[in-house]
Amino acid sequence: MQTCFLIAVIITIASIIAVFKYKENAKTKIVIMIISSIVSLSILVFPLIEQENVVFKVMNSFFYAIQSIGINQDLSLISSIDLHTLQGIVYSFYMYLLFLALPVLTASVILIVLGDIFVKIEFALNKNKRLYIFSEMNEKSLMVAKRILNRKGNNAKIVFANFDREKNKENIKAIRISNSIVNIKIGDENKVTFYLISENEEENLENALELITKYHKREKTKIYVVNNSEVATIILDSTDKGKINVEIINETERMIYDLLDRIPLYLNSINDKISVLIVGCGRVGQEFLKTIVWCGQIIGYELEINVIDINADKIKEEINIEQPELLENYNINFINADIKSKNASEEIEKLSEVNYIFVSMESDEKNIETAILLRRMFLRQDKDGFNRRPIINLWIDNENKKEKINGLVNERNNSYNLNAFGSIKDMYYDNCIINSKLESLAKQVHLSYSPKDVNLKQYNSLEYNKCSSRATALHLKYKLYSVLREKYTNNIEEDLKNYEEIANDKIVEELSENEHERWNAYTRSIGYTKKTIEEVKSYIENTGDYRHFLAKFHPALVEYEELDKVSEELNKLTGKEIDLKESDRMIIRNIPNIFKKYIKRGVVKGEE
Repeated sequence: MQTCFLIAVIITIASIIAVFKYKENAKTKIVIMIISSIVSLSILVFPLIEQENVVFKVMNSFFYAIQSIGINQDLSLISSIDLHTLQGIVYSFYMYLLFLALPVLTASVILIVLGDIFVKIEFALNKNKRLYIFSEMNEKSLMVAKRILNRKGNNAKIVFANFDREKNKENIKAIRISNSIVNIKIGDENKVTFYLISENEEENLENALELITKYHKREKTKIYVVNNSEVATIILDSTDKGKINVEIINETERMIYDLLDRIPLYLNSINDKISVLIVGCGRVGQEFLKTIVWCGQIIGYELEINVIDINADKIKEEINIEQPELLENYNINFINADIKSKNASEEIEKLSEVNYIFVSMESDEKNIETAILLRRMFLRQDKDGFNRRPIINLWIDNENKKEKINGLVNERNNSYNLNAFGSIKDMYYDNCIINSKLESLAKQVHLSYSPKDVNLKQYNSLEYNKCSSRATALHLKYKLYSVLREKYTNNIEEDLKNYEEIANDKIVEELSENEHERWNAYTRSIGYTKKTIEEVKSYIENTGDYRHFLAKFHPALVEYEELDKVSEELNKLTGKEIDLKESDRMIIRNIPNIFKKYIKRGVVKGEE
């Protein structure tokens, strides 16, 4: 009996470990537990059956265990166990435990199977609708789902995978499935959009790769993957996605783009100087820094960036490794100090022309505290009217806090004028980072470069193409502002009309040079470095391209006036017609066309 007991315990423990270790759906996990329970009970029953034939004894033990699935099992066999010993008590208790577990586990499987049947029926009833399938129900996925359902005239059906009835109490019209998103069976007739929107970004990437493998031949399918890492971009760009459209959602980058679109860098500027102060330069702060380096390239403006962080020296070293040409080409000053230190206070006293502040520290509370402190510090600087008000933006995760901060006043009802952004509602509902207006404009930018790519196959093939087009799209409004200035209204239709009235060859050339300056800064911000034609010769035979996308080399990282010479040398080297200036001019000449198509189409209908 002792040996049988040990074997049964080992089998049960092994099954429990297997259930928790492997990512199986709930039904599979329960089936594993049922099988292990039947086997364990068979082993426990084996020494209690009085039969000489071993084969029949094994069969009777197994049949006895199987019968335990029903609640009316004969428990008289346990009465033969000697309950006067500790071993007997534990042995019988373990058997009773298995007797109880088997019917409960079996009933659970039956309920799941019935649930699956009802889900299949519901899928069948919605076969003509577009399915929006979320990897789980959480605050982010609920925001997107509500946005979809609130659209007028849509033909949508929401589906939540990995649904947990104990955790997820939200009342929303949707199909709820306990299975993982990769195990859901989709009919060929449905248009499907998958949202891999779990808090675990690595899991989002893994699910994306599984879905691509499973559905790569399927048309009318799109996958959104929430992941802020460069690694995800590299892996997905290297994956054959077949007919599936896969889009990576870098939340930080997109929210910063949205901020700079709504609240441009040049607002409140002094003496045509854009002076930006970044307080806290972690992941979010560094993303903001890299973005404003190129976004701040505006005709007629000088750009200055100051960074205050307790680890500023270390951050500077990391940037020098990841973006080798960034700091040497742009006016970026790092101040290694705590914001509340004397050193930081003295440095801020020197920043008399700061017009734009970005606060992103380790917590919402720290960001609020720092933003209020900065508002006071800059007001004190203005000795004449005590009205110095640079724009202060602070990253806030909590939606309730965000709303309170944006209306924050002191005891005399004076506004602090703080702009809090970055909450989940900001990201996924109000200024939706999925299929945003900027994304729609970026597609028009891409089509101006590649007019034959009407199905956006090239655009969707590489994340670099999308990111580059988004950056260009964001800066177009800055370009309009730079040539319109006082006439600029921030109304696209009105500004476009004013631009077309003044546009001439001189303005096109000025904006083309500006576009190249922006491109230089953008390309350096993502880690590219300049290579001479001699250096290009050394790698072009291996790569087949004058650009080295892996090592991040590019010979066009020169001043605008040098592009003709570089183009001429590249023509000799490659035997192709390359005009680097013309690519800049092309985007400028297409500004009216890009905006007109954008105004006509707006956010692409039905691609939430």
